[in-house]
Amino acid sequence: MDNVVKQTELLEKTGVYDEDLKRRFALTLKYNGMKGKKVLVIGMNPASNSVQVFDNTTNYLLNNLGIMGYSEIVVWNLFADICTKLKPTQTGDNTENMEYLQELLNEKFNAVLIGWGNTFIGNRRVEEAKRHVCEYLKPHAKKVYELVDTDGEYIGLRTIHPLFAGQRFSGKWEFRNFVFPEEK
Repeated sequence: MDNVVKQTELLEKTGVYDEDLKRRFALTLKYNGMKGKKVLVIGMNPASNSVQVFDNTTNYLLNNLGIMGYSEIVVWNLFADICTKLKPTQTGDNTENMEYLQELLNEKFNAVLIGWGNTFIGNRRVEEAKRHVCEYLKPHAKKVYELVDTDGEYIGLRTIHPLFAGQRFSGKWEFRNFVFPEEK
């Protein structure tokens, strides 16, 4: 065949789990051989204990952040417990997960994307976890962002989850500076 272009990208996937594979502390998706930026994405909870399984959120992250120039995506979640439907009252001790975030923040990221969504607003455990994360992120405030669409249709929403963004405005992602909540 004439006039054919062949493209190959190798995606390296690395998960960091507890011994029982019941908690995931990080998922790293890296295009080997591709130069680009590195982003830390903060979500709510992991849905799988296998690096072979991609959920819709992971697919949207790869598709949209890739075209934004990110070749390495590290996903960390407010809660490490692996489940398809999070129940904050049933989550275990989150200390180890928060310690892992502090370790991650020692790495060099071009951006930190808060994408934990808008579920569980007002839930004591979730709000406490968010407060801790915001404290850890304050020294990095200049590179902490949230998603918004290029058309401005969802401009009023905060901390949009990548799944919502992928379903509503895939291919139209941009970052907006995250506004840290004022302390009470």
